[in-house]
Amino acid sequence: MNRNKILVAIDFEEQSLKALQQSYHLAKLFDAELLLLFVVEETGILKSLFSHEDYNNKILHKAKEKLHELENLVKDTSDSLNIEVKSRIVRGKPYEQIIQTAIDEKAILIVMGKNSVLEKPGRKFIGSNTFNVVRDAPCPVISIKGDSYYGEFNNILLPLDFTKPVQKQVQQTIKLAGYFGSTINIVSVLPGDNKMNKLFKQVQVTQVKNEIIKNGLRCTAEVIENKGEPIHKTIVEYAKKIDANLIILMTQQKKKFVPFFIGSTAQEVIYESQIPVLSIIPTVVFRPGVVTSFVDPLGLMERQPKQI
Repeated sequence: MNRNKILVAIDFEEQSLKALQQSYHLAKLFDAELLLLFVVEETGILKSLFSHEDYNNKILHKAKEKLHELENLVKDTSDSLNIEVKSRIVRGKPYEQIIQTAIDEKAILIVMGKNSVLEKPGRKFIGSNTFNVVRDAPCPVISIKGDSYYGEFNNILLPLDFTKPVQKQVQQTIKLAGYFGSTINIVSVLPGDNKMNKLFKQVQVTQVKNEIIKNGLRCTAEVIENKGEPIHKTIVEYAKKIDANLIILMTQQKKKFVPFFIGSTAQEVIYESQIPVLSIIPTVVFRPGVVTSFVDPLGLMERQPKQI
């Protein structure tokens, strides 16, 4: 039987090295092998500066040297934790190679740093490589930024947006929390102060909370008013308030002409959060276990409140 594999995207920048640190605990938890992937991007500038032979001799040789240094750096840690670590260098577009390698190796998780941001007036978004991996990955993606928490994800924040189905998001969170032994903290952000909508959301989050508890997990639930702040800031601040060490997002929704997209709120939560964010798409199956059943006898997950 093949071992589980966790793909760690490495570019030798600080955030990817932090992602590597976080991956040790995950590898131990899931009895997984770590695969460190370094992608050498062939840009137009590189091609114009080097011949094909020079490219192979200079660029790839340098990449191998740096990856060898990294392997030596992690050897003591991986040996002490009894974790198998392998590395690979490939050429191409980083996000394409990360996704293809995850498919080929049947990775159960991708762990990566949040790369450079795309800036627009008044807001920042996650970098294009992170964006594309989160959007198209065949497995859950954990993105790391800043002085992230290293260790067990024992306090999960689960933001729920009841304008779209949440059943899949809750199922996946139940499964992951079961592995982590976590408390799940549900939060639903209410734009404005409509009392009827708030009451309905309270009923919704309470039902989700009760079903999570039925699955043997600890759970809290709260509806909070936005009070004029961007929703992503409200979520990030709430994560700090409850001392969460992982945020779980369902980041994609189907559209008629675009297979998947990542909404701006999810992008900004991923970018702004100083704790790891685990992103899941509706089609992803987390393979190490069996999906826990989720019951919605009253159909509250799909029903919307009447506007008054």
